[in-house]
Amino acid sequence: MKSRSSYIFSLFFIGFDLISLVLAWICAFYIRFYTVFDSPLGIPASSLYFKLIPFILAIWILVTTLGGMYRRIGLHQSRLGYLADMVQSSVYFVLGLIAFNYFYEEYRYSRLTLLIFSLVLPLFLIIGRKQAATLSRYYRVRQRKKKVLLLASGRGLQSFISSGHFRYDSELIGIMIPDHPSQQEDLDFCQKHGFQTFPPCRHHWADFFMTHPCESVVVALPHSQYQYLEDHLDQISDQVADIKIIPDVLKYTRFNTGIDMMGNTPVIHIHDSPLTGFNCLVKRTTDILGAAIALLIFAPVMVAIAILVPLSSRGPILYRQKRMGLDGRTFDCLKFRSMPVDAEAQTGAVWAKAGDNRATPFGSFLRRTSLDELPQLLNVIRGDMSLVGPRPERPIFVNEFRKEVPGYMLRHKVKTGITGWAQVNGWRGSTSIEKRIECDLYYIQNWSFWLDVKILFMTVEEVLIGRNAY
Repeated sequence: MKSRSSYIFSLFFIGFDLISLVLAWICAFYIRFYTVFDSPLGIPASSLYFKLIPFILAIWILVTTLGGMYRRIGLHQSRLGYLADMVQSSVYFVLGLIAFNYFYEEYRYSRLTLLIFSLVLPLFLIIGRKQAATLSRYYRVRQRKKKVLLLASGRGLQSFISSGHFRYDSELIGIMIPDHPSQQEDLDFCQKHGFQTFPPCRHHWADFFMTHPCESVVVALPHSQYQYLEDHLDQISDQVADIKIIPDVLKYTRFNTGIDMMGNTPVIHIHDSPLTGFNCLVKRTTDILGAAIALLIFAPVMVAIAILVPLSSRGPILYRQKRMGLDGRTFDCLKFRSMPVDAEAQTGAVWAKAGDNRATPFGSFLRRTSLDELPQLLNVIRGDMSLVGPRPERPIFVNEFRKEVPGYMLRHKVKTGITGWAQVNGWRGSTSIEKRIECDLYYIQNWSFWLDVKILFMTVEEVLIGRNAY
């Protein structure tokens, strides 16, 4: 969760980015029409260009929201991270503006102006962000810092210190470490980072806070030391009004954590995916539009395959197979049939691997080119799957892998996909399950609209290579 100063820091960046966009557009207009460039049709009224500014700002906000750029802005993001976000967002923004200009019927804006704008925009953004950083530093210097006592040990202590958030709106007066077997390690850690430590207070909290006045106490203790907190919380709350408790959930979670309410009871989500709320709407809209467009493009190919499949072997055109999807629910995954109807009559469910000769000759072609997966576009339209996500597995294999691979079931926190981060990195077919899960969890943790776009483009290359497709 971001601190108040982090939110203000983000607002500085957003505000200066929007100002930079406006100034860059105005600058591009004057460079195009009032410098060395010819204007055979004359100089247009400036109002024609300036009235486009609200649309420019709207496209920028849309692009950065889909890309999650401002969500990632924090007090500790590196300069390289800022630059990478700025370049990526600028490229997508310019493409969006070009697309808007193409479909905007009222007036055809100068393509040279758009080119100049795309060239000067990064410079204005860099200058604007420099000013935002300067203003945020001034704000942090001017604001009054809250004095904080940290009551912590072990993993919670190290995590809090490493985060560094307290340095900007708080002054850490010291760290109190309760007695525990690894206390000396915590003391060494604090000494290494230059923090004052206090021996654990057992009775006279009023005397302690009179000697070491503070306005807030942050508690970051492991479960094994919660008894200390329970024994002393009443006394602490009598002396300090602001008490924050960081729950010990780090060892349980691989995703983001979140807090919800069930009635009046707070509930902590330890596996909270970024694919919730507005992000979920964005992904679903993309899935429907993308699948509909793909169906139109591949309709002739799918019709041809539908004719050739029954000619290659007797049986239905489509093969329906139970797969496990979101939250462990099963659905019928559609594929063009590539094997004889009785291919698994003797063997039962078998994992496809190199040298598998069960497919028909035409079916082998479909599997090598991944064309057998095209009917899954219908699964996407129906809502069973997404264009991008972890590949769905058969329940029989899921029950096997969940026992052997740590974190396997976490991949079912999102809808399964036709393609995914694991597949475009070569982990498909009979390859390492552990590596595949690692890629799936990376995708869920780092999801963004643009990551989906990247995976879709990488899928085209992967299909052409045909790596591990059998």
